[in-house]
Amino acid sequence: MSADHYLVFETGGTKLVASVAGPDEKLVEVQVFPRIAEHHGEQSLARLIAAGQTLRTKYEAQGAEFGAIGFGYGGGFDRTSGHPLVCLHEPGWEDIHIAGRLKEAFGLPAAVENDCKVAALGEAHFGAGRDAQSVFYVTLGTGIGGGFVSNRRIVQLSPRGECELGHIQVLPQGPPCVCGGSGCVEALSSGPGMHATAGWLNGGENPFADSREIMEAWRAGDALAARTVEIAANGLAHGLAAVVSLFAPELIVIGGGLGAGNPDYLAQVERRTRPLITPYFRDHWRMAVSELGERAVTQGAAVLAARVV
Repeated sequence: MSADHYLVFETGGTKLVASVAGPDEKLVEVQVFPRIAEHHGEQSLARLIAAGQTLRTKYEAQGAEFGAIGFGYGGGFDRTSGHPLVCLHEPGWEDIHIAGRLKEAFGLPAAVENDCKVAALGEAHFGAGRDAQSVFYVTLGTGIGGGFVSNRRIVQLSPRGECELGHIQVLPQGPPCVCGGSGCVEALSSGPGMHATAGWLNGGENPFADSREIMEAWRAGDALAARTVEIAANGLAHGLAAVVSLFAPELIVIGGGLGAGNPDYLAQVERRTRPLITPYFRDHWRMAVSELGERAVTQGAAVLAARVV
């Protein structure tokens, strides 16, 4: 039997994912478990490998044969060395050669890429971008990242990646960002960024528990929530306008919990974005919400794995 299944993994800000994809590259089983806040990269990788071994045993007992592994990593990734760059959510990953460790554990070739890049790949093949020639994917949740796919392939512009939408500075005197800068798109428009912005606007006092409460208060007419949402929408709009000016994508797909769960907010972001774009690009792109949702990264990593075989 030829190899017809793929092991697929994902690391994110709050979760770890181990999955299996079938011959058509579509996911057939997905296991999600929370990332333990006190853990380092080594511990999270060990959990993923253990889950992958259990899945492999299960599917091989049913006659499946595995050909390769795909891994969507929640941080920057050096394509030349094969090592992750520093992860802003979990320490220790930069010391791990992920592909090498996976090959050692499973005896299979492995492909590793930043999670936003493979999410773009997933949407371009099986999601909102399947009919588009070029797709820019934006994850809007715990952080903000981007990935660009043209003709169904990830656009790779440098060994250390590209499309860092979240760390474009749009408000120089704004609140601090986890990257060390201030007023970045992520610092204003991500879930935690929006929450921090509310406290920053309110002199350090924050009446909201999280971005979800801010959205609810915004819809109810709360003044602080309205100002917070305005700043977040403006920040994201400036970032997206830069994306259109630089890449001229046919489609921008918005994923992540904050993006997919708030269509009224995204409509406001789109209205604010268009006037910021040069006229000859202004009406030649469109925005869509992710169709794959929380499976975008894992599905894209499955496509990546299939290209290794």
